[in-house]
This record gives sequence, structure tokens and C-alpha cells, in this order.
Amino acid sequence: MKSGRMQACIDYIRFNQEAEGFLLEETEEDVLREVLDEDRTADDAIEALVEELRLPAEYIPSADEGDVYPGTGCLTNFFNIMDRDRLREVETRFVNVRTAEILLEPIDTQFDFDRLKAIHERLFGDIYPSSGQVREVAAAKRTVFCQPDFIDDMASEIFGKLRNDHYLKNLGRDDFINDFAFYMGEVEALHPFRDGNGRAARLFFYQLALNAGYDIEWYKVAPDRMLEADISAIDGDYQLLIDVLSEVVIPLW
Repeated sequence: MKSGRMQACIDYIRFNQEAEGFLLEETEEDVLREVLDEDRTADDAIEALVEELRLPAEYIPSADEGDVYPGTGCLTNFFNIMDRDRLREVETRFVNVRTAEILLEPIDTQFDFDRLKAIHERLFGDIYPSSGQVREVAAAKRTVFCQPDFIDDMASEIFGKLRNDHYLKNLGRDDFINDFAFYMGEVEALHPFRDGNGRAARLFFYQLALNAGYDIEWYKVAPDRMLEADISAIDGDYQLLIDVLSEVVIPLW
């Protein structure tokens, strides 16, 4: 991978890491560069993390793999981790490796709900048996997200419209940013997964932007500012998100 593109990938992963409340350590960045340079496979990097973090090899299934362990905020996971801070650390490091792996691959030019679910499964499949599955419980975080009974119907409407809009290709910069903000807000409000919605959606839209001829310099955005913009978009006010995107969207040609 060319050095400029590699740095863009590292900066994207660093932004996600900081959004989760962690700093990207130099040793972690070295591993990601090895994956991006194809000097190491993502599977090898994950195996090394399992050993480094001393994660248990035996998975004890729970009654409902899509739910949290009773009395904890921890989603059922392959390592039986029931401490929220510990789970977030493991999750973040695993997701970083899988993100690098996905960014290394050619971009699939079809951006539908199945693609979003596939990205979620790739990012979180090493940790959660429920990765890629649509949530079956109500969800709220400073705002109420789409009710589970309506997720599939709303997804069909959102992604059908996105397809009819040709995945935002052949748009001038201002029109692209306006439409991009709209669809980001719609998918944020959909919130189809139990956890990991932001990272899955962000990678989905990052690849959509690249496919449409635009790069996004995410690392220039403060995570807290991005969060406020996302929340406003969920509530139907896209201006904050448009303002953020206007500062970081750049044409590729």
C-alpha cells in the first residue's frame, strides 16, 4: 500500500479508537501497518492479540447470545468477558485489525443493508456471536432509535433510496455532502445492531465516499463534535453534520 494511503487508513483507525476513549499505541500502529502492507495477515494479528491479552480459549454459550450477561453491561462474547472496561479494550483492538483488513481490500460497489451487516460481522465477528445480526430489543442513547419491529422495513426504504441515488456518485461536492449527511443520519437513527453501530456505519460510509470520488479526513474532527453532529442528524437537523463534513471531505479527482 502506498505510504499516503496507508497513513490515511491509520488516521481513520486512530479516529475510531479515540472515539471509543482509547489512544492508539505505537506498538498497535506497527501491527496495523504490517496488515496494511500485507506483511502479516489479520488472522495472525488476531491470534497474537488473543495470546497477548491472555483471553480464554473456551467459549461458554449463554441462553441468549444476542443479549448481555445478567447483571452486566457486557454483550455475550466468545471470551466470556463480564467486565465492561476489559471488553471495550479487547473489542477496540480486534476491530482495529479487522478495519485494516477491510481497508486493504477492493471496495465492493454495492452499498445495501446486507453490506452494512457484513461489515458489522467482519468487524465484531471475532468477539460477539451476534455480530451482523439485527437487534431484537429497543435501544436508546441520548435519543430513541428505530424500534426493532421496524428496522427491516426502514432499512429497505433507506437503502433503496440510496441505490436510486446511485450511491451518491457523480455529485458536486456540496450536493454530495448534503446527501451524505442525510444518509448518515438515517442509518444512525436506524441503529440496527445491539452494539458497534457507529464503527460499522462509519466504515460503510467511508467506503461509499471513496467509491463516489471523495476522501474524508476523519482525524481532523474531534470525536465529541462528531457525536453531537450525529445526534442532531438523528433528530432531523443535519446542519451540524454538514458543517463537520464541509471541513473534511476532499475530492479524489
